[in-house]
Amino acid sequence: MNKWLWFAIISGIALAFSGGFYLYSYLKLKRKRKDLGSMWSASRTTKKTTNAQLMVLYQKSYTQFMKIPGLRGQVKSIRKRLSSVNSYDEFTIRKETMRITFITLGIILVALLLLAFLSKSVMAVFFGIMLAIVLNGFLITIFVNRVEDKLLKQFTQFLEDERHYYQEKGLVDEAIYDAAQGSPHEVKLQTQRIHEILTSQDPKRALESYYTVAPNRYLKIFAGVSHLVMEYGDKVLSKGSMYLNSINKFVQEIRFDLLRRKQLSYRLNGLTLIALAPILLSFPIVQWAEKYFPITKEFYKARIGYIALISIFAASVLAYMMIRKLSELDEARYVAKSRRKQWEKKVYSWLWAKWIIDRFVPGKHTRKHYRLNMLLKESNSPLLMEWFYIHRILVSLASFIGVVVLSFFLHSNAVNQVLTSPTSERFQIIGQMSAIEAQKAKELTAFDNAIINDVKGVKENTREAIQAKVIEIFDGRINDIALNNTVNRIMEKTTSIQNEYFRWWELVIALTAGIIGYYIPVWIQQFQRKMRSMEMQNEVDTFHALISILSEFDRVSVESILEWMERYSIIFRPALQRCLLNFDSGAKNALRELREEAPFESFDRIIRRLERAADKITVTEAFDDLEMEQEYYSKQKEERLARLIRKKASWGRIIGFVPGALLIVFWLVFPLLYTSVGQLTDVANQIMNFN
Repeated sequence: MNKWLWFAIISGIALAFSGGFYLYSYLKLKRKRKDLGSMWSASRTTKKTTNAQLMVLYQKSYTQFMKIPGLRGQVKSIRKRLSSVNSYDEFTIRKETMRITFITLGIILVALLLLAFLSKSVMAVFFGIMLAIVLNGFLITIFVNRVEDKLLKQFTQFLEDERHYYQEKGLVDEAIYDAAQGSPHEVKLQTQRIHEILTSQDPKRALESYYTVAPNRYLKIFAGVSHLVMEYGDKVLSKGSMYLNSINKFVQEIRFDLLRRKQLSYRLNGLTLIALAPILLSFPIVQWAEKYFPITKEFYKARIGYIALISIFAASVLAYMMIRKLSELDEARYVAKSRRKQWEKKVYSWLWAKWIIDRFVPGKHTRKHYRLNMLLKESNSPLLMEWFYIHRILVSLASFIGVVVLSFFLHSNAVNQVLTSPTSERFQIIGQMSAIEAQKAKELTAFDNAIINDVKGVKENTREAIQAKVIEIFDGRINDIALNNTVNRIMEKTTSIQNEYFRWWELVIALTAGIIGYYIPVWIQQFQRKMRSMEMQNEVDTFHALISILSEFDRVSVESILEWMERYSIIFRPALQRCLLNFDSGAKNALRELREEAPFESFDRIIRRLERAADKITVTEAFDDLEMEQEYYSKQKEERLARLIRKKASWGRIIGFVPGALLIVFWLVFPLLYTSVGQLTDVANQIMNFN
């Protein structure tokens, strides 16, 4: 049976299985979302548990997948991501992990089988597998973000219910307990844990432990504010209860965050697939062009064709990475991550490597060192200066070696094309050769190759040697025109083969690529810094809401406000952590260093107010106008949020469609023009020679 028929059968089975599983999940989710009007309907929804047989399948699959090396890493990765966004019991996290695993692997398997069936190319399947590895992380991110969004939505519903119960009973712990009982399972786990912390014997120590494992910053602040109200009591303000006002601000901040996440996902997630689509579409385009325009086969298998293809692939991967950076939503997106295995430290411990790296690292008291050090800080990179230069050197070497290897491959491929491409004596722009013509072309190629091999050792008078060999083979029975055409054709092939060697300008290109590669890590850090700067004002706006809550407490201090800002922050967290470490040595110096380390204008104004509160006035007096300007800040934040989303969306559209434009221009239009002009030039030369 034809192998592609087997591919079709397997694809159909996989598609039916994945489609059935998706339809089942969709119908089940639709039933769960019938009633979204109130918290009590959400509560009733949670009573509908997963089908028992499906739960058994999830649990058994989890056990089996953990035994398989390749799949074990996939399962662990998903479980780790899920654990960071919510606290599940063991059965639930295994169920959610396997659900996401089945969906992602099902989508990837169906896509690969369809690609194999449509392209009928081993190379296409290979690139499809490489692309699937990249898309795997993207799909996991999508599903994990949905889980995180679900928790935030449930938390806003919980806060509304908790507000109602607090108005009834006036007790924070009882309001949290009662609201948790009617909440969906995911947020119920978190709020019950907060209730246990608040009613424990040592809530401060329990809170410190919870801050390190809380899924998001809103739960951290809610737990902390609830503890402060329980400890110091509520206070009646001009707008009513201080605690209820805090809840209103929590709900508003969460809704702003959900709106940002939703709009960024809507505008950018599709662009990631558009950016990667040229990698897969390049293979069907080649098949279509070679079928209807056989002349383009020369381009696609020539040196220029490979360069165009590699350029399109590189543009697609680069665009994908940049769009992923633009659309990142999780809280860890700008936090420096410390890895367990720091291979840079191992490399730098080698004496010979240390000697080389130290030659590149600028002196500590130079301007270049200061600028790079600030770049690493502002981009929140976890790398030391020496480790950063290890990355730069390795990327530079990889770029240089990659270009050299590519050059040798292109030379080898060009020689192979000369020796293996069918040799046709007539030009054919549209249509295909018949079977007889194809057989004659192969015989002509074999004839030319035999003569090329015979005259391979001849250094001088190659044309005369070829002519003598042709006359010898035809035993003199060949006219002058046919002899001249045959000798010219073989001589052209011989010259092409002899000219395929590594030239000096290719070494220059490789060195240029190495220099560009040396600066790529710097450009990545600059792009990361740009992304962080776009989100800085959004984080400062959340600081305004947080400080407006904390400043109402009479016993709040400057240090405690800095501690709360550190818990709530993402972008400014490293600077705030260093400020807190130095605070005991002198509040004034610590705050001044914080302003120097994070010189963002809006953030700087907050720190200046804290400086005054540390010296002359109370925290409440320092931020007395914050509550009055809250409405203005809210409208300003809404406007900035819309502007930020538009800016990221416009960047994403420009970046996402560049690979597609390159595909159309350099892989579809240019090959037709390039080969047509080349063939017409050859025809014109032959006509001139004939005349």
